[in-house]
Amino acid sequence: MLSELTFNIIMRMVAGKRYYGDDVTDEEEARQFREILKEIFENGGAGNPGDFLPILNWIGGFEKRLQRLSKRTDLFLQGLIEEHRGKAKNDDEPRNTMIDHLLSLQESQPDYYTDQIIKGFVLKYFNSLIISLFTGDSSESYVGFNF
Repeated sequence: MLSELTFNIIMRMVAGKRYYGDDVTDEEEARQFREILKEIFENGGAGNPGDFLPILNWIGGFEKRLQRLSKRTDLFLQGLIEEHRGKAKNDDEPRNTMIDHLLSLQESQPDYYTDQIIKGFVLKYFNSLIISLFTGDSSESYVGFNF
């Protein structure tokens, strides 16, 4: 329950949305986010057995799972960026999310703030917060919140 609250707070700052609880606006998108997050937790702390016994690379499929997870995460984040880009063009009211601020920077410096860079910022933000949740370390979350 505490982790759901934490991820709702994080996603409200990043994308202005909730993915846990009764107030979810897009159930399919929330389900997709929860599945991606579950896979990240399942594979994040796991070691690759093929690092110890190379024959297991052929059998295990660990790297293929991570590649599929990477593609799903990339598509999910690109969808968030496209959604915010579309809303920014249609709305006169500025939104106060991390993605919206990065997209406004992209307008002024398009060579530096590409979609890949924006997705990297979001992933780094998640990574630092997930690490701090597991270790109880506040330095990573401090770096993430200072962004």
